[in-house]
Amino acid sequence: MNKLAQAVAVSVFAVGLSSGYAQAVTFSQVGDTGQTLDTAQVIPGGSQPLEAITGTLSAPNVINLFRIVLAGGQTFSATTINANTLIELPIDQQLGSPTTLLPDPQLFLFDLAGRGVYGNDDSFGTAQASLTSGGFAPTASGTYFLAIASSGYSPVSVGGSIFGDADVSGIFAPTGSGAASPLTGFVGDGTSGGDYQISFTGVTATNAAGVPEPSETAGLIAAGLLGIGYQVRKSLKQKRRSIV
Repeated sequence: MNKLAQAVAVSVFAVGLSSGYAQAVTFSQVGDTGQTLDTAQVIPGGSQPLEAITGTLSAPNVINLFRIVLAGGQTFSATTINANTLIELPIDQQLGSPTTLLPDPQLFLFDLAGRGVYGNDDSFGTAQASLTSGGFAPTASGTYFLAIASSGYSPVSVGGSIFGDADVSGIFAPTGSGAASPLTGFVGDGTSGGDYQISFTGVTATNAAGVPEPSETAGLIAAGLLGIGYQVRKSLKQKRRSIV
């Protein structure tokens, strides 16, 4: 698959995560976010869908853990794929330009007790992370923990690593030696930081938890399908001119 076709395919997936909502909430990380169950940043559940979390990983705190509420009977999904990570980041990397974006994130989901559900590092031929729709759908609403971590870090419990190696689809299943015990922290040596946005389906929040934003799914789909090639060419030309 060529780069443009791949970009279009991934953009449709990313846009699809926010479809079906008339209004949603975006939550911005507040201060330093903890890395343990007791110190995770809490996003209260409510009647509005949580569309996204935005924040920053910066050394030495290259893991953020959030306490979120998943909606019962709805398919959960999360991804760091968006227009910036799909278009701007690869162009910056190709040209050697500095970027503020998180280059290679991981996502991990844990239940209320802190036991692993599933995770992902690289998805859809990119270095971005996705917990795809269809991978998990709780039967009842409940509290879960979502971690975003720089590549190179692994969640552990008192028994060892919680997740095993990725399967053919890139998903980490809780098959490690520490899978039966709750999360106690992360081990590794990743140092890359940067700004991130995690987009969701199947997560709820209150208006007080973030900033309500109208959904413009139809327009985003049109932009993803019809404008992405133009955006890539335009951005590449502009960046080349800026470094000449």
